[in-house]
Amino acid sequence: MDARRVLGYVACSGAALYIAFLAWLFYQQTSIIYPGARNHVDAHPPQTPGLEVLTLPTSTGDVEALFLPAEPTPQAALQPVMIFGHGNGEVVDNWVSALNGFRARGIGVLLVEYPGYGRSMGSPSELAVRTAMDAAFDRIARDPRVDRTRIFGFGQSLGGGAICLLARDRPLRALILQSTFPSLDIFTAAYWAPPFLLRDHFDNLATLEHFSGPVLVIHGRQDQLIPWEQGRRLATASAHSTFRLYECGHGCWDPDHLPFWKDAEPFLLDAGIIPHSHAGT
Repeated sequence: MDARRVLGYVACSGAALYIAFLAWLFYQQTSIIYPGARNHVDAHPPQTPGLEVLTLPTSTGDVEALFLPAEPTPQAALQPVMIFGHGNGEVVDNWVSALNGFRARGIGVLLVEYPGYGRSMGSPSELAVRTAMDAAFDRIARDPRVDRTRIFGFGQSLGGGAICLLARDRPLRALILQSTFPSLDIFTAAYWAPPFLLRDHFDNLATLEHFSGPVLVIHGRQDQLIPWEQGRRLATASAHSTFRLYECGHGCWDPDHLPFWKDAEPFLLDAGIIPHSHAGT
């Protein structure tokens, strides 16, 4: 066997292995993008004062959302609401008590579970997540306690993608995006794969280019999953954005030790979401 034949055999074998890897990657991408769908959860959500369980009918099955009204509950004025999107490895149960800072500032919190996650039916996908987020907005906007003109979104990591999907379809007042990517296409290079193999793209960059409201983008300098430069790139897509870099990694959520409220409170005041009477809570 001459050298050219050997080289040809090696090249063909390598190409076949690469194609087989891409085929495996194509069929496994759902489990890679949505690992939290495998998380075990209790049959009932965590017990916390004031929590209301909402069941949202969608085309992919019933989806669960947890509503935590503002504290103290406004007596006369309608309350603003923050719709929250969690990361791909989490479930809403992980966030029931973590966002009390919003409630203390007179903001209701709506935690939306993704299809196929937790106690929600269906299977996760970009379309299914978008459908669930739209259904959550429509439900909470009908609540007589809620000021539908002051509903805004807060998303972390993949949750930023969920919130950006919602911003395409519904009138959100403002966006807070933490540890979020411009689109999932940035991850394909790590797998030596072309972006066209992705079924779900979550093109957050395109959303911010057309979103007219204020945007606060927060990222961790030590983020190893989504480099902070990608967060800055996302922020530059909007003419109404503020970018803040924190000394933390990807799981950049510690409002007691990070300057989150130092940045978020004036942002929410300027956006007209919270009144000055709730500032500094």
